[in-house]
Amino acid sequence: MNVLYKYCDQLGIVKILGSLELKLPYISEVNDPLECMPFLDEGNITAMKEQCIRRFKSKGKIPSPNWEQILEKKWQTGEVSNLRKELIKCIDEMKQKSCLVSVSQEAGTSVMWAHYSEKHRGGVIGIDFEHIFPNMELVRYSEQRPNLCIWDDFYSIEFQKKYFNTLITKSSGWVYEKEFRNILDNTDLMDLEKNGLAFLKDFNGKKTWFLRLNPESIREVVFGLYTEESLKLAIRKLIERPELQHVKLYQTGESKTYTLNLVDIENR
Repeated sequence: MNVLYKYCDQLGIVKILGSLELKLPYISEVNDPLECMPFLDEGNITAMKEQCIRRFKSKGKIPSPNWEQILEKKWQTGEVSNLRKELIKCIDEMKQKSCLVSVSQEAGTSVMWAHYSEKHRGGVIGIDFEHIFPNMELVRYSEQRPNLCIWDDFYSIEFQKKYFNTLITKSSGWVYEKEFRNILDNTDLMDLEKNGLAFLKDFNGKKTWFLRLNPESIREVVFGLYTEESLKLAIRKLIERPELQHVKLYQTGESKTYTLNLVDIENR
């Protein structure tokens, strides 16, 4: 199994367990404006010429005799700024069409409970992604933003690989999340829809993608330090359904460290 954890507020955990649907946020909705946004290096005129030579060679083209003069003129007239704007526009459009699955490696991280589960009043769902997305990517944490040169071909395979690295890299300030994620572009989402695994619906006035969860993929539910008894009762009733009776229940508890203990409790 590949169980990863979704931290939820009080309403969210009831909705997910009740509907067996997981909202897939668009990349544009991430809460850090620098996340999924590379540092765009404008380089210099030498780098610009070197990139042009590489493109000529890759396409088997012979440049015109005065190509360097043409390039230098474009540099002087601000063509760099225009290219940078176009690249940012392409990235923004992609972020508004692509979604991500974002979950954590651990269920006992106190800071995660504080930030994403209503200060320990919500809950955490353990989901087995083995048969959904077996290749979930562990997020890399770094002090430096991934660097992309604006002279690279945006549609080349090499550039796409570099940009994918941006999508799975976050500031080291987020390291406590121990996040796994999967990036779903428009083609991925359409394929999931064809196979009945995802669908679009209105959510807060916006067309939003949701992932259908196989009941077998729900493996665990964890109560927070301050999860109210009324919410625990509601969750217990939801997992009494025949398709969810395999789900294990855990209660968080204090420990000598800031990592919470998970205590297995009676399900029924």
